[in-house]
Amino acid sequence: MSTTLTPAPRSAWRRWLDLWFAPGDPTTLGFIRIVTGCLALYVHLAYSFDLQSFFGPRGWYGLEYVNRERRELPHIVPPLTWDFGQPSAHLPEFPHRKKAVMEYIHHLVATHPTRADAERSLAYLDALQRTGNNDTVQLGVYYLAELSPDERDRKNQLAVLADESKRAAMEKTTIPALRIPPTPPFVEGMSPTDRARLAADADTFFKTLPQGSREEAQAARGYIYSHLNELTLPQRTAFLEFLKELPALDPTERASRLYYLDYWNQEARYAHRLGNPIFSIWFHVTDPAGMAVAHGVVLVILLLFTVGFCTRVTSVLTWLAAISYIHRTQQILFGMDTMMNILLFYLMIAPSGAAMSVDRVINRYRAVRASLRRSGTIDSPTLAYLDRPPLSVTAGFASRLLQVHFCFIYMASGLSKLKGPAWWNTNAYWDTLVNPEFTLIHYRWYESLVRMIASDRLLYAAIAAGGVAFTFICELGLPFLVWTRVRPYIVMLALFLHAGIAVFMGLWIFSLLMMTLLLCYLPGAAIRERLFGTGTDERRLGLRFNAQSDRQARAAALAKAVDFDGRVDAVPAGNQPSVQVVADGREVIGPAAAATLFRNLGWLRSVRWVLAVPGFGGLVSRWFSGEAKANGNAPTSNPQVPAAS
Repeated sequence: MSTTLTPAPRSAWRRWLDLWFAPGDPTTLGFIRIVTGCLALYVHLAYSFDLQSFFGPRGWYGLEYVNRERRELPHIVPPLTWDFGQPSAHLPEFPHRKKAVMEYIHHLVATHPTRADAERSLAYLDALQRTGNNDTVQLGVYYLAELSPDERDRKNQLAVLADESKRAAMEKTTIPALRIPPTPPFVEGMSPTDRARLAADADTFFKTLPQGSREEAQAARGYIYSHLNELTLPQRTAFLEFLKELPALDPTERASRLYYLDYWNQEARYAHRLGNPIFSIWFHVTDPAGMAVAHGVVLVILLLFTVGFCTRVTSVLTWLAAISYIHRTQQILFGMDTMMNILLFYLMIAPSGAAMSVDRVINRYRAVRASLRRSGTIDSPTLAYLDRPPLSVTAGFASRLLQVHFCFIYMASGLSKLKGPAWWNTNAYWDTLVNPEFTLIHYRWYESLVRMIASDRLLYAAIAAGGVAFTFICELGLPFLVWTRVRPYIVMLALFLHAGIAVFMGLWIFSLLMMTLLLCYLPGAAIRERLFGTGTDERRLGLRFNAQSDRQARAAALAKAVDFDGRVDAVPAGNQPSVQVVADGREVIGPAAAATLFRNLGWLRSVRWVLAVPGFGGLVSRWFSGEAKANGNAPTSNPQVPAAS
């Protein structure tokens, strides 16, 4: 009678912990590290040709400006209400309009030395602001735009504003070319005294503006009127308060405030904080020779990270180097750099060197050497360690972070597309296919294909709508479907999506980095099987060595360290004069044994040239030659078998 043990159901808390902290296979992270390292190395190698233009002190974005940005850039905390107006003075965005407004501010300060003087000159705008109606303020500003720059004519126009009964007589007696502007509606309910005061305040404010009838003065007044009308009520209130405060300030403080407003279009006192706490090596290394040396060191670090040497250190240095280039000039930052930074950050906190790395080879070598010292053979725990990288909670956590982060990226991208009408009417997909900046439209065959599709309305609609539907299925479906049994299919669709982006938009590095992110959903066992096989290959290698010989033990440890597909059977065989490799029934000893080993292990075939490196190749040859080599009387290969090349 047999009984089946049913596992106890897991609690919700246990399932939550297992989701994030279940031990994971670091092989996937190791493969992601190699691909990411190659792409990062390519990107930073490309900077070598324009290093000074990108990151030099006199580059496209000079060091002077980026230093000011990281010390003075205002950070504004938006309000929690629906009132988006910020309590700060603002200037126009266009440079020529900003110049006109700044000249007006400087003139106002120079001609109004006290706050009371400034308040009297701005009384007209204050009266408009007190109505609390933005339309009323705009009508009042439009009225100013109708006033004549000639003082006598303007006096006649304002006389009608003060007393509407004078309009008919004024229109008959004044010069025919003079236009008496219509009285704004908000003035009609005022008393004669208030109207007269308003007319006087309007004249006082007009006198603070650029004077004259020349084209430059008229344009400057128009820019100031436009700026006042474009501000919201809270922004206009802040702007007027800023103008009133300036005369009472210390000249140094006043100059500082005006300089900051002119540069950042924001008042520093209303910022939550100033500057960016960012790091870049290019803030400090500015000499061309020093920059070249530092850039070369960065490329070496990237190479070491890619191959996985001292990964715990080089991964941190690689991430710091990458953000150094990004922080130096944000003008080069786009989606590719963002995805690369995400990958490098997670690879930094993950044990990305625990598999498929030089670190893993070194650890395998040390494990075999320790086993041989303990027992004179490769024991079972060591064989289990060699079979696959140990599972790690850190690896599982980092992999899960990558997976969840990718879901957020896709969800944000898909939802943002739903907000745009171009994706609802399918124009977005078609515009992507025919955009001359990115696509293949400059090829005649592609242009002919596009024209053929566009000539058939039904075909055009099917392709455009199908492309939009495919994009939404991938971006909105993956965050939900990737956790189900359809994971392989939705991942394949996402790969096709980014392949299309690479081909039709030319963003191939960005697409490769997104595909690299998708690798986080692949199991480590599948990657090992595809790259190294299953270890059941019939072409197995036998390795006999003397475990008591330090050199032969090192050679055996090296052979097992590089044997990722489990094809080498290392067996201690008594007093062997030299390491012996058996391949296809042939026995090879001496340096030829090392060459045979490198030639028959699948993944090492492409790197067997390392045996020609004087230092490494000579060391390996001495290990495989054994102690007999030192006595000078040991053969380098079996005389009955040709030495392997």
